[in-house]
Amino acid sequence: MLFSETSDISIVITSCGRFDLLKRTLETLDRFNTAPIHKVFITEDSGDSAVEACIPEHWRAHTQFFINNPRLGQLRSIDAAYAQVQTSWIFHCEDDWDFYREGFIEESQRLLEEDPQALQVWLRSFNHDLMVHSPYVFLGERKVSHGIPFYVLGSHKADWQGFSFNPGLRRRADYLLHAPYSGFSGEKDLSRLYAGANRYALILENDAVLHTGFGEHVVVPQERVNKLKRKRLDRLKLIAVLIIGLATGWVLHGI
Repeated sequence: MLFSETSDISIVITSCGRFDLLKRTLETLDRFNTAPIHKVFITEDSGDSAVEACIPEHWRAHTQFFINNPRLGQLRSIDAAYAQVQTSWIFHCEDDWDFYREGFIEESQRLLEEDPQALQVWLRSFNHDLMVHSPYVFLGERKVSHGIPFYVLGSHKADWQGFSFNPGLRRRADYLLHAPYSGFSGEKDLSRLYAGANRYALILENDAVLHTGFGEHVVVPQERVNKLKRKRLDRLKLIAVLIIGLATGWVLHGI
C-alpha cells in the first residue's frame, strides 16, 4: 500500500483482540489496495497494546493507535478515531475481512462522487455472500459508470438499509451530519436515520472482500443484554403469530 501526504483518503479499522484475523485483514488490504492513503487509524477495544505488532512495518510511520482501557464499545471507538481524521474520505474497515482484488477504493470513490445520495459502496459478493447471510437484501437495476458495473442495494428489512460498518468508502461529511455515532443505539438505528433521508448504498458487481469472522463477533455486556431482549421479543412475536393463526383456523372451520 502506498501512503501520501496529499491523499484525501484515511483508513479507520476497528479491532478487539482478534489479532489473527486482524493480521490477515491488514496483509490483504496492504496487498490489494492501490489507492494512496493519507493515514491509518486503528482502534483496539481489548486494551491490549499487542495490536501495534499486527501492522505491516511500512505502515508504522503512518498509523495511529487507540488502545481503549477500559473498553469503549464499537460506536465510541469509531467516534474517537473519526475525530482525528482530517481527510474528506474514510475507508472504514473491521478486523475480520479478506481483500482479494485491486482498485476497489478508486471505483467506490468514482461512484460516490457521481451520486451524492449514495452513502457508501459495499464490496461483498451479492451471490456468494449476501444471498446466504443477508437474504433480505436485493439488487436494483444494473448500471455501469466509468466502466464500473454496480447496483443500488435494496433491503426488505426496515432495520437494515444502506448503512453498514462493513468495509467500504464513505464521506467524512456524512458522518459529521450525525456525529457522534455513540449517541445512537447501533448500526440499525443509524441505518434507519440515513434511510429516512433517502440515503442508500451501492454495491459493486465485481466484489472485493470476504468476511472471515462469522461466529466470532465480539460483544460487550450491554450488547449481550440487548441481544437477549431481541431474541425474547422475536420469540413472543412468533408465539403471537401462531396463536392468531390457530384462532383464525378455528373461526374458519367453525370450531
